Amino acid sequence: MAKKFHVALEHHHRAVYDAESTGHLNYIFLKDAEERYQIQYHDQLNDHMSDNDAYKHARPSHAIILAQTQEGLKNLFKLVSMSNVKYFYRVPRVPRSLLEQYREGLLIGSACDSGEVFTAMMQKGYAEARQKAKFFDYLEVQPTAAYKPLIDSGLIQNKKNLQEILANMVKLGDDLDKPVVVTGDTHYLDEHDSIYRKILIHSQGGANPLNRQELPDVHFRTTDELLADYDFLGAETAKKLVVTNTHLIADKIDEVHPLKDKLYTPRMEGAEDEIRERTINTAHEWYGDPLPEIVQHRLDRELKSIIGNGFSVIYLIAQRLVHKSNKDGYLVGSRGSVGSSLVATMTGITEVNPLPPHYRCPNCQHSEFFTKGEYSSGFDLPEKNCPECGTLMIGDGHDIPFETFLGFTGNKVPDIDLNFSGDYQPIAHNYTKVLFGEKNVYRAGTIGTVADKTAYGYVKAYERDTESNFRNAEIDRLAKGATGVKRTTGQHPAGIIVVPDYMEIYDFTPIQYPADDQNAAWQTTHFDFHSIHDNILKIDILGHDDPTMIRMLQDLSGIDPQTIPMDDPASWRCFPVRSR
Repeated sequence: MAKKFHVALEHHHRAVYDAESTGHLNYIFLKDAEERYQIQYHDQLNDHMSDNDAYKHARPSHAIILAQTQEGLKNLFKLVSMSNVKYFYRVPRVPRSLLEQYREGLLIGSACDSGEVFTAMMQKGYAEARQKAKFFDYLEVQPTAAYKPLIDSGLIQNKKNLQEILANMVKLGDDLDKPVVVTGDTHYLDEHDSIYRKILIHSQGGANPLNRQELPDVHFRTTDELLADYDFLGAETAKKLVVTNTHLIADKIDEVHPLKDKLYTPRMEGAEDEIRERTINTAHEWYGDPLPEIVQHRLDRELKSIIGNGFSVIYLIAQRLVHKSNKDGYLVGSRGSVGSSLVATMTGITEVNPLPPHYRCPNCQHSEFFTKGEYSSGFDLPEKNCPECGTLMIGDGHDIPFETFLGFTGNKVPDIDLNFSGDYQPIAHNYTKVLFGEKNVYRAGTIGTVADKTAYGYVKAYERDTESNFRNAEIDRLAKGATGVKRTTGQHPAGIIVVPDYMEIYDFTPIQYPADDQNAAWQTTHFDFHSIHDNILKIDILGHDDPTMIRMLQDLSGIDPQTIPMDDPASWRCFPVRSR
């Protein structure tokens, strides 16, 4: 008895000194506040809390947000964006004031055991929970197994105490006339899938607080399972929570489409006329007036597809970017199937000419075409002087069908990929802000997932730390189950998303910083760009070494690279062919 009393007295003795130290510190802080800000009363401290970082000092709680209407979906995208861009602190956060500002078209649920209503009911009682619950449109309770960590940690005494709390949540809903719904808190489909979640959370070590507890069973439960779980409230109440109120919430939600149904391109006044004019003018400069029938036919077909499907602005954007780079002294290489468009050649987007191999005279515009397969490329044509004026003619043309670019019906969205100098790429990226405005251009976001070998490493670490002994086949199975899970976010190295000026980015996707880096130069799409590439324009402004090296050689030699013919013998001598 004496020993126990001595221990208790010792603890009390320490607490006295702790309280004394805290009191001295409090006195120092209050005195400092009085001297700095003339604060005399405690409530005046709130007047000096900065609105810019107040959210960092609050303890966040969970909530569920459902998009009820199409307008609500856009508001949800705004909330997700601001939580990632403006109010990110360790995790994305949504201030209550912001949620109230964009609440139109949204349904707000009280969420899980980390929601403020359940927490208040568990820790402070019915009256406090009732005050918190007024903010929400519906209240949530979850499978009793989901609350097991609270019982394990002693926050809830036992199963009986948990059932009392859940019964009070139901009573609270009746009291406030708010539906109470049993939600699944589902993290995986089948019960045996729990091992994958354990492996993934284990891989995060101390960074994930879930590693400090035994994970609850949160598989997808059937209606019958949930009815049986809440049978302690009575069959009638259980059915109301699991079935009736679930349908009540679902019926409040309109048909909402998260993705658009077509491509929305930016507007550039007179784009159609400018593309047609640039194309025809260059064609006349190269092939004369009237144009050869083969050229006229190709241009008519391409212009009909490009202008008719609203793709002119895409061509014009590419033309602007290439023109600026060329003007600043850096060549731009075209990439991929854009070389199959003669309009792209005529407007200066690509240096590849898709017409059949042919001669063209730079002086009198005389031309000769080879349409029967005599040559595979115009670069293979032997030197020849113009029969009309004697000028050395240019060999050109690579015989590439237009269908390669825009499809058989000419309505495929053009994907114009351009290789800029790596030195010039940032300038080209920023030039899109000049063309369309700061708020209309974003980097294309990507989602990084767990790779095969990474998942294998996670499994082996889990096996080691849990002192398990998996067979090789089991290791492969577990690694496969963890593969493909989202791990981080990033940005496409070249993709620029352009939002039309008559819409907002929130009409398509939320936004964020890549990998939550708040100091990143560009904001990215929250959705992986592959999900929205058919709805919003993406320009690929790639950085490559070739244009940089060509510019360097031009500076060293003083020779304009565009004056060097493709069959230049001196150039070919740089690539000796060993004779057999």
